[in-house]
Amino acid sequence: MDTGVEPGVDRGLPRGAVSEVPPAPITPPRSALDAAADALRDLGDALAGATTVEQVAAAVLPVGRRVLRCTSCGISLHDAAGHLLRPYVPAGLDGPAYSYGREIPLDDPAPSAAAARQRRPLLVRSPAELAASHDSLLNEEVLARGERSWAMLPMVAHGRLVGVLRFGFAWEGSLSPAGTTFARTLAGQCALALERVRSLEAAREAARDVALSELRYRALADATSLDVFPASPEGGVLGDLPGWRRLTGREGPVEGFAWLADVRPEDAAAVRAAWERVLRDGGVLRRRFRVPVPAGERTLSMVVTPVRTTAELGDLAVTGVGEVVEWAGVVSDVTGEVEAATRAVALQHLGERLVGAQTPEEVVAAVLRTSRHDLGASSAAVSLAEPGGGLRTTLLSPGEGPRRAPAAEPDTGGLLRYLRDHGGAFLHGRADFDDAPAVVRAALPAGRAGGGAAGERSWALLPLGTRSACPGVLALGFPGDRTATAADRGFLRAFARQAATALERAHLLTAERSTTRILQEALQPGPLPAVPWLAAARRTATSAGVDVGGDWAEVIRLDDGRAVLVLGDVMGRGARAATVMGQVRTQVRTLALMDPEPGTVLRRLDRLAEAADSDDLVTLFYGLLEPSGRLRAASAGHLPPLLLDAAGCRYLDVPPGTPLGVGGDDRSGVLEADLAAGAGLAVFSDGLVETRDRTLDDGLAAALAAAAEVAGAAPDMVCDRLVERLTTAHVVDDDVTVLCVRRGVEDGG
Repeated sequence: MDTGVEPGVDRGLPRGAVSEVPPAPITPPRSALDAAADALRDLGDALAGATTVEQVAAAVLPVGRRVLRCTSCGISLHDAAGHLLRPYVPAGLDGPAYSYGREIPLDDPAPSAAAARQRRPLLVRSPAELAASHDSLLNEEVLARGERSWAMLPMVAHGRLVGVLRFGFAWEGSLSPAGTTFARTLAGQCALALERVRSLEAAREAARDVALSELRYRALADATSLDVFPASPEGGVLGDLPGWRRLTGREGPVEGFAWLADVRPEDAAAVRAAWERVLRDGGVLRRRFRVPVPAGERTLSMVVTPVRTTAELGDLAVTGVGEVVEWAGVVSDVTGEVEAATRAVALQHLGERLVGAQTPEEVVAAVLRTSRHDLGASSAAVSLAEPGGGLRTTLLSPGEGPRRAPAAEPDTGGLLRYLRDHGGAFLHGRADFDDAPAVVRAALPAGRAGGGAAGERSWALLPLGTRSACPGVLALGFPGDRTATAADRGFLRAFARQAATALERAHLLTAERSTTRILQEALQPGPLPAVPWLAAARRTATSAGVDVGGDWAEVIRLDDGRAVLVLGDVMGRGARAATVMGQVRTQVRTLALMDPEPGTVLRRLDRLAEAADSDDLVTLFYGLLEPSGRLRAASAGHLPPLLLDAAGCRYLDVPPGTPLGVGGDDRSGVLEADLAAGAGLAVFSDGLVETRDRTLDDGLAAALAAAAEVAGAAPDMVCDRLVERLTTAHVVDDDVTVLCVRRGVEDGG
């Protein structure tokens, strides 16, 4: 009898067949089992020395093919990031028995993917079973190789899916229990070896990263370090500091603490105090300080570490815990790092201050404040083009707040034209200033009477706009004698662009306020009409920002003596909301005069909104009131009205409906009620009751309580009480409109 895989294959009935006497699987003779056990022992020895995936695969696959006598075998590794099974073929095993396979998503119906998902062995006994249970694009490929059955063994180590070990056979059937046990043991050994190899690879990768980081650190230290020096136990520098001399131009001694003479006095005192502290208390000195240099000023970093002797602790000699024998220090130039951080903070602060700026004047104030506090400018000026021509300047001089010129000055020197042609100017030193064009000198604070600061030696002139359109100019003066680097110029231009964007936004907001205010005033209904049997009052309040919106309220007097009460609210603000408000208000008036029945009016408004094909959301309260007190009211998504009568104050249960044009409402929901003589009705927009710091339910309750206090008062008093109580203690960020009527009162507000 064979000792290979065939004796381990069950060629019994197909899956699903019934037999009175189940076919007994054929078990290999003792010699076959011994051979399999020997193979697993030899494999364990080989895998113990494997350090790569290739070595693991090269050891496992030949053993599996030899013992199980399969036509093909292979390993697919689990790619967790891509949710894939990726075939792996070792370099030495690239024949047809090992090389078939392709990437398979874990959700593919292929048997290997199914075994990976289920994490248990999967045996496919025939091509018919393969087609019925695993309809995959890979089926034709494996059948073309003459394979008739397959075994898929998931490789799982420590609860984690590592991959799948797969075998293909030239006959139909399934592995016997002994064959299955061998295959599962093989897969388990392979999984553990692959998991260990992956851990080794991760460790090697981490070591490479550490080594690379160390190389990068050393390269950075070499690039930025001025000097590495020893210092005495008392802290004085030993030897020379050649890098320090090159930077500062120092010719005298630097030993001991003589180098401190080159440090800015206020920083030198702090550095000396830090030295004394670490000499007394121990530890590491880390300190940054500024040093004046011929080209301006540099920021340096000093790190000094104690070097200690070896101390005897009992029978042990411990290094680095004894007395300090010297200090090892390094001085580095960190000016670039400090300046980059300072620039980032300056742009952040400018952005924060510009967020709330609504007008050009507020933008200018934010730019000047940031120029002084974050850029370190000793003087600054912003000149803006006026609509009538000329430039109007706001100047920030040392020790003073911003001063705005009383009037615009003609741009006789062509400053805006110069900036369009040259993109700005950067001056260093008095010679540059004197040689600059007159138009540049005149625009700088130093060129204005009382505008510059003593000791200014550097200046920048930047357009607040683009080369084709320059609505403004930013002029800055800086103390000290420093040449603007490419990084300095790029940062200042970015600073000016951010300011220019805010200015453009502020100009647009100002123009929109003007336009929408005029538009809303033109579109708002006039005074409430006089109705003999009805007193009425209306109040409006606006929020901050673009202070016009889409609320309106009115009373329409009909020829037959009845009155229509309307309060509408267009979602949004600005010119668009005001325009839509005017359109809908006109439609309501026209439709009410044709047929004032609430359901009819709302249905026709729906059709008009649908025909306009607009995304604007409009809510509306519509009430038809008769002199007898009979009320028919309908709502298009609006808040319910308040009824004020002898019984107190309560909300009327008007069917809420949907906003105009939304659809799904046949407008049959109409409330019918009777208002007794002296009873009142109050309607309001949602801006009265819903704010950022108050929910709608809380606002409706507050409105009910406020109205109850004046339930019997005149309409104008009811309106005033509602607006006062609900807007005084809360941030109102929407328009507020209130309409109140009272039946049977001859004189109204």
